[in-house]
Amino acid sequence: MKMQVSGPKSEYLANEQSLLAAAAKPSRLLREEEVVSGLGKEIELGREEALLYLKILREGGIPKAEKNRSTEVLLSRGMILLSGDGSRFIALHPRLGIANYFRTYQERVSRELRERRMRVDKLILELIPVYEATMEKRLASGAGSD
Repeated sequence: MKMQVSGPKSEYLANEQSLLAAAAKPSRLLREEEVVSGLGKEIELGREEALLYLKILREGGIPKAEKNRSTEVLLSRGMILLSGDGSRFIALHPRLGIANYFRTYQERVSRELRERRMRVDKLILELIPVYEATMEKRLASGAGSD
């Protein structure tokens, strides 16, 4: 009898199990549109880049001569690299390539949030004297009329 656990951890485990089950069935066709959509939604990869990434995964690489803007994007995100002999672009293992990109994305977003927080704190420091001056005037006018 399996124990049912609910919450984010159980959802993660269920997702991991379904991914492993799908991977264990090589005859099952890859649902290309769902994958392309997921790459776009989850890691902000354009449609052309997502399709190229899938092509490189499926074919084991593409000739270096096919270099274009999409290959540049995938290279910059660390999802593909140039083969050892320099003749082809090959994909990193998805676990490594996508996880590395997501980690750098997460770090960039965290840095942007920290910088934004510093700007907000600066605005707060500029607004505090305005508020305090208004409160002092209010108190002074209230105290003088008593």
